[in-house]
Parts: sequence; C-alpha cells; structure tokens
Amino acid sequence: MEIHVVRVTTDDREHRIWLAAVPREAAVDRVLDTIPEGWTATLMERRLSGEEVMNLKMTPGEVRELSPNKRVS
Repeated sequence: MEIHVVRVTTDDREHRIWLAAVPREAAVDRVLDTIPEGWTATLMERRLSGEEVMNLKMTPGEVRELSPNKRVS
C-alpha cells in the first residue's frame, strides 16, 4: 500500500498536510472530497518509506490530516 502526501491550502492561505492511502492518481480528489469547499489540494513529490507507511497504520482508502505537531516518520 502507498500513502501519498497532499498539501492543502485553506481559505486563510494556511497550508496543511494530508495523507491519502489511495492510488496516486486519486489522492488529490479524495482529499478534496474531505476538506471544505473552496480549499485547494496539490500532490507533493514527497514519497514515504515503507517504514513510515507501516508506522502510520492507515487502512486502504483512508484519508487523514497530519497533525501540525506530528512528523511523518
């Protein structure tokens, strides 16, 4: 399973990081389905290692925001 990193920009121009355990081509759409209307999302080039993916314990299809004080690894 792959987890993709998506950068979200809020109405206030704040950036947030979301994770999507979906195919790469679906990551942005899945995040857009979850966040408020008017916010934008872009796929980041950052790729997670196998260990990072395991530590996140996400299920296939899951989308979640990474908390501001938590690192991916």
